[in-house]
Amino acid sequence: MSRRILLHVGSPKTGTTFLQQIIWSQRDLARDQGLLLPSKSFADHYLASLDVRGLSHRREHPSRAVGMWRRMAEEAARWPGDALISHELLAAADDDQCKRAIEALGSDAEVHVVVTARDLARQIPAEWQEHLKHRAVEPFSSFVQDIRDDTSGASWFWRVQDYAGVVSRWGASLPMSQVHVVTVPEFGADPTLLWGRFARLVGLDPDTFELTGSRSNTSLNIEQAELLRRVNAALGERLPLPGPYPAVVKNILAHRVLADRAGHALTLTGDNRAFAVERSRDLAVALAALGCDVIGDLRELIPAAGEVPVQDMHEPRPPSDEDLLAESVAAVVGLLDEHSTRLSELARERTDRRAARRALEDAQRQLAVVTADRDGLVHDMQRRPLRHLVIGLSDRWPWLMSLRKQYWRGMNALRRRVRSRGD
Repeated sequence: MSRRILLHVGSPKTGTTFLQQIIWSQRDLARDQGLLLPSKSFADHYLASLDVRGLSHRREHPSRAVGMWRRMAEEAARWPGDALISHELLAAADDDQCKRAIEALGSDAEVHVVVTARDLARQIPAEWQEHLKHRAVEPFSSFVQDIRDDTSGASWFWRVQDYAGVVSRWGASLPMSQVHVVTVPEFGADPTLLWGRFARLVGLDPDTFELTGSRSNTSLNIEQAELLRRVNAALGERLPLPGPYPAVVKNILAHRVLADRAGHALTLTGDNRAFAVERSRDLAVALAALGCDVIGDLRELIPAAGEVPVQDMHEPRPPSDEDLLAESVAAVVGLLDEHSTRLSELARERTDRRAARRALEDAQRQLAVVTADRDGLVHDMQRRPLRHLVIGLSDRWPWLMSLRKQYWRGMNALRRRVRSRGD
């Protein structure tokens, strides 16, 4: 049985991609320090989150998603150290799903729940952009207004961003000492601070891990976000989701082309910012009342009440058509460059495959030669002395002739040394 099974259940857009990439890219190091990441890949943890939320049976998901949570629980139970299951979409599980998921880990398991949390002034723009990367077309102003109007907390946003609600659902059957909230440091803080908090909680030495190759889930600026929104609207029935949309639009257009473009950062201002500050404060108070273990400081969840710095103040309205035209041209250039790179990679792969195929064909021909000589070889071994047999085979196989010559050169040299000593 493992010492602890740690469930990092979210929330989305709270540094989860950054933390997961560090651990998965150095999974062996984590294992050496006693922490197991069950199953084969991070994708399996996504499938486990589907299984918990009753979505694994859907046709668009691989069949192995069914029962993935149980299989990961069994693997974690066999591991003698700690085990970590991490996916931010677990935050959306309801009360019954959370209860069943924890029960499936076994009565002997010491289950710990981990929630990473960040202030809503950053979360609201980040969630809108993430929705755009999943084919959404709603303008930012409407998105914010829907959040403000949802007093029941029924929307996806509040389902996963109401940290107190996530803690209450996942921690209902656990002592609050086993429910941990890791706060994301304030904007501009060293990212190693978040990693250090999380790593020490899950039993890792943060200083032994390499962070330079790990990225966060990069945000888009206003111009690029509006371009993506309009692309989504223009796609119609093409590139559906589920389907090719994530690989083509999210991974290539959004992450590889648009994310590196300069632009104006999207921030909340005015009444919308005041709303985010107030609700963030409510969440901090609710978490304190629950009595869960806090790694960091709940005050980090409350953005500054004053206006944002002038250089960061940008009204969340769509950019001009002129700006969008420039972004569109840049996006086309980026896509063409990406397409060219992919074609070159495919060409190299085809060349490598042809070379491998030729090597295999050469080996098969050599094997055929040896196989064809098999009957003659058996016949020679039965009827000819060994010396004559070697001579005959060396006439067939040049490599054996070379060995034979080397043998005789060595024997002649040895005879000459023996004779010189006798003289």
